[in-house]
Order: sequence, then structure tokens, then C-alpha cells
Amino acid sequence: MIRLSLTHRTVRVWLALALVASVSVYGFTRSESAEAAQSGSLSLTTMSPMVATSSAQTVKLGGQLKLPSGQSYSDVIVQLDIMPVQYQSQMSEAAGSSTNEQQLSSVQDDLGTVSGTSTWSLNTTVQEMGLDPGTVYALDVEAWSEGSQPLGSVRTYLPYQITEGSSSFTATQLAVLVPVTATPTLDGYQYQPKDGSTLDEITSDQLTTEMGESGSLYKLLADAQGLKNVDLSWAVDPDLLDTAAQIEGGYFITSGDSTDDQPGSGADSVAAWLKLAKTVLAKNGELWELPSTDPDLGSLSHVSNTQAEQFVSAAVKATAASTTLSEDTGRSPKGLLAWPAGGQVNSTTLNLAQSMSPTAVVTASDSVGLSVPDGQYTPTGRASISGKGNIVVSDSSLDAIMSGDSVDASYVAAGSNATTLAQQRLLAQTALIAREEPSLSSARTLLVELPRSSAQSDKDIAVLSALSEANWTRSASLSTLLDTAPDAKAGTGKLTRSAAVTKTDLTTNQLDQAVSLSSQLSLYQSILAAPDTTDGLAQAVERTVSTSWRGFPSDWSAFSAAVQRRLTLQMGQVYLIQKSDLTMSGTSGSIPFTIHNGLSQRVILGLKFSMKPTGRLDIETVPTVEIPAHSSRTVQVKVTSRSPSATIQVTAYLVNPAGAHYGDAESNGSQTLQVSVTSIGFVALLLFAGSAALLVVAVGLRIYRGRRGSRKDQGTREGD
Repeated sequence: MIRLSLTHRTVRVWLALALVASVSVYGFTRSESAEAAQSGSLSLTTMSPMVATSSAQTVKLGGQLKLPSGQSYSDVIVQLDIMPVQYQSQMSEAAGSSTNEQQLSSVQDDLGTVSGTSTWSLNTTVQEMGLDPGTVYALDVEAWSEGSQPLGSVRTYLPYQITEGSSSFTATQLAVLVPVTATPTLDGYQYQPKDGSTLDEITSDQLTTEMGESGSLYKLLADAQGLKNVDLSWAVDPDLLDTAAQIEGGYFITSGDSTDDQPGSGADSVAAWLKLAKTVLAKNGELWELPSTDPDLGSLSHVSNTQAEQFVSAAVKATAASTTLSEDTGRSPKGLLAWPAGGQVNSTTLNLAQSMSPTAVVTASDSVGLSVPDGQYTPTGRASISGKGNIVVSDSSLDAIMSGDSVDASYVAAGSNATTLAQQRLLAQTALIAREEPSLSSARTLLVELPRSSAQSDKDIAVLSALSEANWTRSASLSTLLDTAPDAKAGTGKLTRSAAVTKTDLTTNQLDQAVSLSSQLSLYQSILAAPDTTDGLAQAVERTVSTSWRGFPSDWSAFSAAVQRRLTLQMGQVYLIQKSDLTMSGTSGSIPFTIHNGLSQRVILGLKFSMKPTGRLDIETVPTVEIPAHSSRTVQVKVTSRSPSATIQVTAYLVNPAGAHYGDAESNGSQTLQVSVTSIGFVALLLFAGSAALLVVAVGLRIYRGRRGSRKDQGTREGD
């Protein structure tokens, strides 16, 4: 009996080992096959529910299988594999990449022979899937031909709602920062049509299109208006609302040549968007300001500190002067945010951001290295760096979802619904964060930053709507995060900017042109009696370093060129009227120079001179002279020659009151002429005087003789 028992036992052990081996081999084979080249593409277009809530609930998945043209496969099935996800690191895995998946053989769609495009669907229940509450699951949908040829795969996630009242987690507070920005279009020029009105000029109709009902800016606000149970913190560029207010009554579009400017047709769309903005920004969530024109802090960190701070200082000043946002919404913004692109900072960028004295600096966790020892959990999004405690830190993994996760991007390219994939990834990621550290005594507050691109942000509002399905998150505001102290266990590392962000920085050439425009503007303003009248042009120059230009070099070039044309046109209204060469008799005299002012305000300039060869003339510098609007003024410049005879090349320069050269030869800011000096010596002067005296005597004798002859012949004339 014992021998028989042992024999049966041995058989059972060997059968068990064989079964394990076969499963292992099967898993290895399937894993290898999944990673092999797929012959088609599988997409996920529908999914319900977003969150599993009960064992009886039905889970539905659907999509399409697309095969290359001319190819056909038989015995095609679409099946479902599931795997519990415990760590955030597993969220970066692609479909079919894990050997820990469980195949649900009872859940599959038999498509038979397939060519072209076919629709698939899978229906099952939470109970059949064997899901446990409070767990996140990866769902891999895979298409196979004859059980061995992979045709396509896609991964999504399904969290099972955490039981209410569970002591195993504390709901995570989630603050969402939403930018309201757009690519600039106002070039600072006001067009005057024949009817006598004054209309602002823009460089393209892109902005007005985005503000239309089908545009991304309009959708962003409209979708946010309908968002439930999710508070938003708005980061608004005041220049965007100022622009809308300026062009809602009409505008002109420049083609690069002012003679071909055309009236724009999108004023009604702008007015409708501005009305919507007043409603949404007045009531929904918190209101924060970005520096006017949203200067690109990351790109500006590549220029000198002085030049960068000039741009930033001008932006902050313009923000303080703008009242459109507060007037339209009826409430004052909470404060000023310094928000480098993607929250990416290095030490230079952070210092530049802090130079604005902002209420908060927005950074990203992957840039500042915010973490706790051993990565046990995700800390609250607050940090103190270099003694500055106003740092808020977004969670980079959540930011990546809102920007379009790289893993999901391949599924979207295959035709999957981008919003559905992002919603499920966001729910899964936040659920994993909530389960990380059950012993936390208070709720963590995390920050999610939406990307600057309004074309992406309006889609993200739909993604955020999924949070209303999650009982493991609570909505919070940016103020809530700022009122929270940094986690005592958390620390930061070396400040680095990601390669993806630095790749889109403004180029050296772009920055050089922007700095040149700024310098020209400063020079132009320095000669004006009322420099504040150039605010429109100053804002246009500021717009050349806006964060919105990232990734759009051709658009930047068109806008920058338009601003340069307008600035050159204005500066060219003040010039020296050209004059011809002259000859000066004697060693002293004066040269008249005429300055013309074609502007509608007074200007103050001076004159400086250079000469070749040097040392031949003494020319009196003209410190300053005031020229009224739309007039010319001639200035007599005293000149003394050090040589009795010479030809000197004299160049006159217009200068501002500080002595800096204004304009150049091309813009008539200077002119060059030849001055010839002739001088008569003492001997030549005596000879000239003697000759003159002899001439006077000869003329006198001639007159005297003529009169005496007339008296002698008088009688004869009378007799006659």
C-alpha cells in the first residue's frame, strides 16, 4: 500500500512539474511571439466602464483590426489577457511584454478569415475576470492567426474601485494647472483704412481661428465649463485677453507688404470667445496670471542675465499695467506664476524665474528630482530650493499622460481612441499613487500641469473628466498646494532640463534677433518726448520670446520679420535730410544740417561728427535739439579749419540724449559730405587791395576827363 501510494504520489508530482513546465514554455513562447513583428494593427475605440465597481458589472471592449492591403489570415481570434499592476514602473510596459499575464480563454472574439479591416468586440464580467477590489489591472487585447502569428495588440487599464471607508489608503488631492495662452499675432502696428478708423494689425488668422467655436481655445473653455467635480487653476496670459479686446471690433492682416493688407473676418469669433472667457474664468476654479506675453524662461536662460532680465522685467511691468483680466472676470488674480516650459528648470532658469518675484514657480518632478528615500511613495508637490520656498512641483508621470504618453502614442497611431487610453491611464496611475503608502497620516496634494498647446489642452479636459469616477482622488486648487508644507522626508536633486524641452528652445539666431529688436526699441524710445506711446510696439517685441513659439520656427520668423518692419518704419521717420558737398572760404564758418521728424510727437536728438583725415577740422557737437511733430529743423554747426586749404570727409550722426548713435546710413540716421576749405594769404591780399585801388583811381580819372570835355563843347552845342 505504501509503495502504491508513493507511486501515485510520484506520478502526481511529475504531472504537476510537467504542467508547470508546459505553462512556462507556453508563456515564454507567447511572450516571444508578442514581441515579434506584428502583421497588422489592433485598435481600441470603445471601453466601459472606466472603473470596475461590482463583480456583476459587464466589461465591454471594442475596436478594429487592420491588415495590410492584399494580405489575408485565417483562424483569427482576438483575446484578452489580464495582469494586476502593483508599481508605477509597470505603467511603461507595452502590450504582451509581461510573462505574468493570465489569458482568459473564455473571453475572445473569433473573426475567422480576415483581410482588410474588421471590427472586434469582447464582453465579459468583472467576476469572470477574477478582479479584486482596490487593484489596478492591465488589459492586453491581442489578435492572433492560427494561434501563433501575432497580428496586433493594444494595452489599456481597468482599476477596481477601492472600497469606501477602507483604511488602506488616503485619497490623494489633485490640483490641475491649465494654461490659457496662444501664439501671438499682434505686430504693434495700427492700420488706418480710408474711412479714417484705426485697426490693429495681426500677422495671421491663426488666433482668430482658434477662438472660433470649432477652435481649440474655444473648446478649452467650453469643455471646462461643463467639467464636474474637478476644480481647475487657470494660468492666464494677460496679453491674450488684451489682444482679444483689441481686435474684437475689427483688424487687418498683413501679408508682409503694407500695400496688400487685408481686413480680417474673424472679429465676431473673437468677440464670442472673449464673452465665453469672461464667464468661465469668472466662476470656474482659481485665477492666476502669467507674465504678459508668457516669456520663454528656458530659452532666455541662454542669453546674458542683463538681457534676459530686461525681457522678464518688461513682461512683469506689462502684467501690472493690464487690467483686462480683472475687469472682464470681476475678480483679482491670486498672484503671478513663473512657469518655464514643461516645468523644466536648471539653476539659471530658476534664478531668472525668481527675479520676477512670483507667487510661485512651477517646476516638474523629473526636473528638480523631487522624491523620498527608496521611492516608497510620491511626495506632496512642494519643495524649497536654494532657500526659496515658493516652488510647486508637478508629477511628471501624470503630466506625461496629459501630453500624450509615449507608450499609448503607438496605439493611437494604430487608430485607438486617444482620450479613452489617456483616461484609463490617468485613473490607473492615480489609483497606484493612492495605494503607495497607506500609513500616511494626511492626504498628499499633487499637481498636474496641462501642456501650453491649446490644441492639446482642450482634449485634456475630456481626460480629466474621468477623475469624477475615482474615489481615490479629491479635487484641490493651486492655493491648497501652496498652503501645504513640503514633505519633511522628501528632497530634491540636481536641476536638469529634459532633452525633449531643450530641443524646442529658441535658437541662438532667434534669440539674437529678439535681443536686437529690443535694443532698437530702447534706442527709438530714448529720443521720444513721450516714450509710453510705444507700448504696442514694445509688447510686439516682447512677443518674439513667447513660450508659444516652441516648435513653430517658420511662424516665429514671419512674426519677427513683421515686427522688424514696423520698428524700422517708425525709426525711419526721424532722419537727416541729405545735402551736397560744400566749399568753405576761410578757416571758419558753419554747416547747416536739417533734421526731419515725421512722427506725431516731439523728438529730442543731438549731432555728433567724425572726419577723415582726422585733426583738420574742429566741429562743435550739438548736444540736443527738440524737433516738433511732423516738422523739420535746421541746425547751424560751427566749423573751424586748422589748415588754410584742405578737403575733409565729414560724417554727421544723429544721437540720442545719452550720445548713442540713432539709425544708420541706410535709415538716414547719418550722412557723409566733402568739405573743401580755401584760404587767401597776406601778400595776395595786399596785391588784391593795390589792384583795387588802381582800379578806383583809373575809373575816377576817366569820369573826371569825361566831364571836363563836356564843358568845352557846350557853346557849339548851343549854337547848333
